[in-house]
Amino acid sequence: MIKQLRATGAFAERKNQLIELTSEAGGQWGVVIEALDGEDGIHLNDAEPFHAASVIKIPIMMTAFHEAREGRIRLDDTVILRSQDKVGGCGVLKELRSGLEITLLDAINLMIVVSDNTATNIVIDAVGKEVINRYMVSKGCTGSRLESHLMRPKPRGPWNTITAKDIALLIRGLAERIIENPGDCDSMVGIMGRQQYRQKLPRYLPKEAVCANKTGEMTGVTHDTGIITGPKAKFVIVCLSQELEDTNVGIDVIGKIAKWAYDILSAR
Repeated sequence: MIKQLRATGAFAERKNQLIELTSEAGGQWGVVIEALDGEDGIHLNDAEPFHAASVIKIPIMMTAFHEAREGRIRLDDTVILRSQDKVGGCGVLKELRSGLEITLLDAINLMIVVSDNTATNIVIDAVGKEVINRYMVSKGCTGSRLESHLMRPKPRGPWNTITAKDIALLIRGLAERIIENPGDCDSMVGIMGRQQYRQKLPRYLPKEAVCANKTGEMTGVTHDTGIITGPKAKFVIVCLSQELEDTNVGIDVIGKIAKWAYDILSAR
């Protein structure tokens, strides 16, 4: 469903190509692509709400770095892994012994690099759910909210929610080193650059392209969002989808969208 589509610069005459790409997978899509070296951009359903899946881990990480910079927490504080902390889904902490000591920074790295859900909940507990929500609002996010910990039993809904516009705003701030302390921005982009799930945005990119990203996945949902840098193009990209019949097709479409944007921006 297309509720909003606008494009500028190099994308202006090619916006229908994005519709053709997303139609391969069906479902609902929200996409933002913005060049970091010009006015070229395309926005598809960018204000529509989507199930957040693991993309919510980006603002969780950013809030933790912000709170540490403000002196309210310390990234080198140690946390003891308890049996009741362990949850299902992605990650390695659930497989390790209870009583293990890790630092908060270790948990942040695990949360992003291997999308560890247990580590994510540890970070949420250390920072505070409402602190994370206030952080998103303070940075200009209008349609995103953390409602609950990950993979913990809860009544049906409300779900953690994001919009493509909000996530693009946050990662653009990281890429431009303006949303937080520049060194902290570099650290967070570096963590995203080490993420091990590479089958979406980087799928069809050439070897010279560098991608720092964060994926998300649940039933009928597949997301990826990140910063892509090549010799002639640097841009932020957010691809959100839901209500897919086959997420494998959605994964492939995300790869095609990233390559499509990379080629357009590199050819300007």
